[in-house]
Amino acid sequence: MENIPWFSGREVKDILISVLVLSFVFAYPEVFLSPAFFLYSLFAVGLAFMGHELSHRYVARRMGYWAEYQMWGQGILLALLFAIITNGGFVFAAPGAVVFSSYWAFGRPERSDVGRIGIAGITFNIILMYAFLGLSFLISNPILSLAAFINGWLAVFNLIPFGPLDGAKVLSWNWRAWLAAISLAAAGLAASFLM
Repeated sequence: MENIPWFSGREVKDILISVLVLSFVFAYPEVFLSPAFFLYSLFAVGLAFMGHELSHRYVARRMGYWAEYQMWGQGILLALLFAIITNGGFVFAAPGAVVFSSYWAFGRPERSDVGRIGIAGITFNIILMYAFLGLSFLISNPILSLAAFINGWLAVFNLIPFGPLDGAKVLSWNWRAWLAAISLAAAGLAASFLM
């Protein structure tokens, strides 16, 4: 396990493409009126998205799994398509995911492991969202408000209990943890609209 590289070349490329596309999607269509808005989005998305995915990856590796972020090409296209069709009104935030498997076993990971790995990224976004909300109350700055919103949106979106999203994994593992996370995420996202 010690010989596994911290980041593969493919993983770095996949993360960079995903961050750039999501930054554009969150900045659309304002990016055409103010190109600097892309930089705000890049800061907020880079921190929120990378922190979310790397939290999954870190927890999986700490639990003894091989884990790596992999871009999902269709998810990238869906993100761009939804941004254009809805004129930035809906962000499809699933450009990829951390995939993980056991080093030594061929069976499926335990449901509790999958749930704990799934909630790790969401927890990161919830904590960061409330940190940015707190700072927004102290300092009026559009970047802080945008960062709070993006973290809230990523947490709520990923908690949808559907398909490969984190919400399905967490709900399958522990409905109380899912309910607590969705309540905290939704309350913070609602507060970010008031900023």
